[in-house]
Formats: sequence, C-alpha cells, structure tokens
Amino acid sequence: MTSIRTLSAATLALSLTVAPAALAQSSSQGSTEQQERIGAILGALFGDRIGVTTSVESQWAAGLTPLRTQQSQFDSRVDADIRARALDQATGLRLKRDYAALVELETRYGADRRFTDQERAELTQRYGALTQVLADGQYSDGGYNTAMVADGRAAFDRRLDAAVAARRLPRTEGTRLKSDYAQLVQIEQGYLRDGQLTANERADLEARLDQLDARVGDVAYGNGAVQTPRARLDNVLRALPSSGLSASAQAQLRIEHEDLNRLAAAYERVSPTAEERAYLDRRIGQLETTARVRR
Repeated sequence: MTSIRTLSAATLALSLTVAPAALAQSSSQGSTEQQERIGAILGALFGDRIGVTTSVESQWAAGLTPLRTQQSQFDSRVDADIRARALDQATGLRLKRDYAALVELETRYGADRRFTDQERAELTQRYGALTQVLADGQYSDGGYNTAMVADGRAAFDRRLDAAVAARRLPRTEGTRLKSDYAQLVQIEQGYLRDGQLTANERADLEARLDQLDARVGDVAYGNGAVQTPRARLDNVLRALPSSGLSASAQAQLRIEHEDLNRLAAAYERVSPTAEERAYLDRRIGQLETTARVRR
C-alpha cells in the first residue's frame, strides 16, 4: 500500500523536476519504478512535511536551507545503503562529498535569506541528480576517478579512536589498523597515477577496505547481529562454490580455514587476549575477502 508520505515525496520529485534528464533516460527501463524509489527516498529524508505543511521550494522562498537541515539524514541513508550493499563505498563517499558541496552552495546562496529563480533551479537540478544516484546505486560516469580510501581516512580514524576508547580494540591493534589504512592510501595513489581507477582496481580497494572494516568490528551487516568467528568461518565455506576461485586456490583456502577453525574452537574454551582476538579477526577477514563473502 502506498503511503501518504510516499505520495507526497513523489509529488515533490515531479514538481521540482528532479533530475529530468536522468528520469527521461530511465523511462524506457521502468521510470515508474524509479520515480517510486526516488519518492521513497525523499519521503524518508523529508518525512510527511513534504506536501503537508511545507516543501523544499517553500522553504527556499522563506529563506531557509532545507538541504542543510537534512544533511545528517542524507548521510545516514547513504551509510545504510552501503551496509545493505545497495551502494559501494566509493559511490557512498562521493555522494556524501557531493551533498556536502551542495549544502555549501545552498548556504552561500541563502546568506541573504533570499534565493533567486536561477539559484533555486540550480539547487533543484543538483539535488535531483544526487537523489537519482541514490536511487540507481551508481553514478552514470562510473565514478572510478575518486580517491575513496583517502577521502574516508578521517572517518576511519574516528571509528578506531572510538573503538579503542570503548576498549573494543587494544591500542596496539588500533595503531596497526591506522598504519594499514595509510598503506592502503598509498596503494590507491599508485592506482590513480593515470588519473583514473579501473573497475578491477576499485574492486581490489573495496575488498581491502572490507578487510579493515571487519577488523574494526563496528560495521553491522545483514540483520545487524554480531557473528561469532565460527559462524564467519562457516560463511566462508558456503561462499566458496560461487567465489570464482580455482580448484587449487579453494583447496589452499580450505587448509587455512581448518587451521583457523581449530584456533576459534580453542579460543571458545579459554579467555583469549584482545591481541589474540584481533589476530583471529584479521585472519578470518582475509579469508572472507578471498572467498568473496557478502556479509
């Protein structure tokens, strides 16, 4: 059943001519479905206020900055889509950066609490384009030239500091993770020497980022439940048939899997140190990346 919220958001998407070129391009491939998805996104971001008490256009007319007000909701939606694998990390980072730039533009245009017709049109077009990317899950240009690892370094460091402060990670592991992230930044810079990431290079960076995320342990996947080491190892075995690995590579992975499974079983009988748990998490993360486990 379509809610009032979704209807209102869809109405806004049409009344503001959200991403007209992008919508026209997708019309032959299910424009109704795309508009409904955009409407749902807008409804989640702006709520029932759209079409009920106010709209983005009327807020601009009143000299307000609605895009700035909703920035945290937009970023949260992007983060949720990354966790759900609807967006990859590179696209998510680029989306948040582009939205922040749009907020800066809105703030500059609204400094005198007045938006001209031209300014509103530009903000509408750019906001609509970002909403379209969020609905599609990707940029039309592929977005392979973005430094996603370098751009995410500050946020990664904040997550690590929080994990260390909460004693979820030992300080030595936090330091090692920061060092490993810095090395990954160097790898990315090497890939970008020709000015652009290839699809394979980006896939490699994303796999390495997934490894680092798994070691931090603060990113929830699936239903949000925290998986035990043994459960994660079971997922590795289930992923092997569709991993694309050769028979010899799968055999080698099974040997490593057996070793780690014995170690995980031993840790269940004792009280491992934080360093020992970090080591096991790191090794399992490497297997998950190799086996292309979708967490």
